[in-house]
Amino acid sequence: MQVPETVLNATTADLRLELFVRSLAPETARPQQEAVIERLRDLNDADEIADTELYVTGDCICPSTVAAETETGRFLLDRYEAFEEWADENGVELVGFRDRCVDSSLTGETVTGIQFPRLTLAMFVDERLRFVAPAIRNGTETTVADAQDEIEQTMVQQ
Repeated sequence: MQVPETVLNATTADLRLELFVRSLAPETARPQQEAVIERLRDLNDADEIADTELYVTGDCICPSTVAAETETGRFLLDRYEAFEEWADENGVELVGFRDRCVDSSLTGETVTGIQFPRLTLAMFVDERLRFVAPAIRNGTETTVADAQDEIEQTMVQQ
């Protein structure tokens, strides 16, 4: 799968990126996360894109908990719903999002939460979600690094 032309042809004023980083990812994921963040920072500093936002997702967000009622919890759940809707509309399978059962040490209850992948990149053009990585379409996966490569190559060619 490739990043859509609507993203790649967007002007710097129109393209906005959101990177979601799972803070409790295994330590082996940290170098990859940092490399992705550095690459996005370089694009942003070079004014190649309008804006880049970084969000830390934690281990998971449980819709049935008080944390989901916070501004951050609601934002993460809203983004997840938007990603799911985008995937359904575009015949795409999101990769790395999982439902996860979590035992609360305080209440003794088990709740189900949504765990984001170690890295998720959302691309917006004119404030409309146009692409999410990692994802699979027609058996081909696009990772966050693949999406970054395509954006960088397009920016260099412009």
